[in-house]
Amino acid sequence: MKTLNKWLLEVKESLSKALGIANDSSMPTYNLYMLAPIIYAERQKTNNEALLQEMIDANDKQVSHDWAIDEESRSRFIFHFVSSYLYCFVVADKIDELKYDEIMEYVNDNMDLFPDK
Repeated sequence: MKTLNKWLLEVKESLSKALGIANDSSMPTYNLYMLAPIIYAERQKTNNEALLQEMIDANDKQVSHDWAIDEESRSRFIFHFVSSYLYCFVVADKIDELKYDEIMEYVNDNMDLFPDK
């Protein structure tokens, strides 16, 4: 398994790719999280459509829930992307929820996930 620094690099590279795609298109930044499964599939070299759909559904459910609780959550697009991207590894059974929480905590400590705050 990856060390926490490797996870941080993984997240930074995937976020950079997502921001580039959003910048080159008319995609609203609050929908950045939608790119997480696509970038996951590309970086992990998988084309399992059922798994991809499972990731999309899980991320949509989580982000929609966050938005319903706190409308200001839409502005936290970097956090939502990172959280969604890492959650793809949970859906794919590459890491468990405990490892996901550990990685999220480390990434949050070492990256500004809330730049507008």
